[in-house]
Amino acid sequence: MEETLRGKKTLLAVAITSLFAFLILASTARAGDVAAAKKVFEERCAKCHGLTGKGDGPKAKTLKKKPRDYTDKAEMSKLTDAKLKEEILDGKKPMPAFRGKIDEKMVDDLVAYVRTFAK
Repeated sequence: MEETLRGKKTLLAVAITSLFAFLILASTARAGDVAAAKKVFEERCAKCHGLTGKGDGPKAKTLKKKPRDYTDKAEMSKLTDAKLKEEILDGKKPMPAFRGKIDEKMVDDLVAYVRTFAK
């Protein structure tokens, strides 16, 4: 009986350790290269979204539809990373599509970067 209990505790410890390792790796993978993405954002996105992500870039005034405000925590919490990635790759009028213009790794980095505005 004691042997079985010890085995269950060991199995539980291994499972918990594995879960923590997975969560750490997942959060690291999601973190992205924010520094590299900042540069791309400033070059390609800030004209409409603004340097601080508020959707108030110099070109925003000329658009019928206001660019997304990345600082709006409530709205950003509703968006999955997959949805943001899709919008960057495929565009969302009036935003142009960036598929083929920037690589997938940079798209992931951009998603991580725009998430920093709503923190």
